Amino acid sequence: MKRILLLAFSTVLLFSCKKDESSFTKTITRGEKWGIRIGSSPAEVFAQLQRIGPEKSFNEVGIVYRKPFSKPEDVANLLAYYHAITVITNTGRVDRAVIVFRSDKVTYISAGGALPAEVAKWPQDLPDEIAIHKDDPVNEIYDKLLAIYQMPAYSGYELVLPDKTLSKAYDPDMANYTEWAFSFSEVVDNGMGGLSSVRLFFKNGKLSSIKHMYNEAPLVYD
Repeated sequence: MKRILLLAFSTVLLFSCKKDESSFTKTITRGEKWGIRIGSSPAEVFAQLQRIGPEKSFNEVGIVYRKPFSKPEDVANLLAYYHAITVITNTGRVDRAVIVFRSDKVTYISAGGALPAEVAKWPQDLPDEIAIHKDDPVNEIYDKLLAIYQMPAYSGYELVLPDKTLSKAYDPDMANYTEWAFSFSEVVDNGMGGLSSVRLFFKNGKLSSIKHMYNEAPLVYD
């Protein structure tokens, strides 16, 4: 299925804002929706999302209200479940680095303030043996973060994990959060497009409800 992104997700396909838009919000508390079953554990829900992701053309789920981590030790057991990590200041002038890793090595690093630019290593002012470089093995990232955080200039930085990619295994830490989110878009009849925004709510370790917010409007091809 060709992936279609709506609203702010793409400059190629845009919605026109018209008064005849169709929209609704539904909350499901029994049974299932798209194969996501009420009463499932977080691990089971993640497996269900992995199955429906290709059909609905989405590949990530957001962990709502997950806060930044304060030190590398907090993410030591989590990095294997993600494809990137952001290191960012928590006070004063904004400075950040986004480190992307695929398979077994670092594939991309960007650094800077409001408009980060691609760099070959981060931090650029530290010796090569401490800094994280493009093409570094993934299994070296954690040790290098530990070394970087020993430097006073970087000890106060925070660590932010991205939305959870469905292509990697379930992260057990997801069970500590009671709300997840994802969205997908699709073409409906007569040139209309629909955007579904979904919230998953957990209670006592089980999926308790699914909130489906849907908006529909004519597609305009740019």
